[in-house]
Amino acid sequence: MHIRVHRCDGKTGNYSQDDHRRAVLLAKRFDPAKLFCSGPIVIGVHNPFSIIHPDEICWIEVETDLTLPKSLPRNIERLRRIGGVEEYKSLLARQWPGWMRLRKGKEGDPFEALIELSLRSGESIYLHVIGAVGDINLVEEFFGVPAITASIGVAGNVYINPKAIVRARIYHSRDQVKFSDGFWMAEADDV
Repeated sequence: MHIRVHRCDGKTGNYSQDDHRRAVLLAKRFDPAKLFCSGPIVIGVHNPFSIIHPDEICWIEVETDLTLPKSLPRNIERLRRIGGVEEYKSLLARQWPGWMRLRKGKEGDPFEALIELSLRSGESIYLHVIGAVGDINLVEEFFGVPAITASIGVAGNVYINPKAIVRARIYHSRDQVKFSDGFWMAEADDV
């Protein structure tokens, strides 16, 4: 098991657990409901060890063949981290023009989105979402959770701390998005 903890100060801690029994126990700790809201995260084996405040973690990447806890928003079948900005731009150039022509909004229609997350550390994460249109508030469903979980290109998951997101730009296939009262309604000058 390999773990990379990306902190808000821009630094990344790299950790490993090669003992299978300990890795199985550690895998259970990646519960999206508790990961960033259960007190300080302590990493280490006796001397030295690190204590990290969960609010200062932008995201954690875990590579392992073990089953990791995962939580997807309602009506979402797949949520994966895109490898980088080039893959994101390529997908966006292919998908978005079609989404603009063939907007879907009825419950059960196919839904797809590309999300660019800008984090407090200065890093960006790109996500690809596939699912079905449902009667949900997309903003609350994706960002009103304790942790956003996405699969990665290898076996494992990435866990994103919503409190570390500075900005999220979302391109999507829906013809309308349901927003709660209090959202600023204005068109973007740049797309």
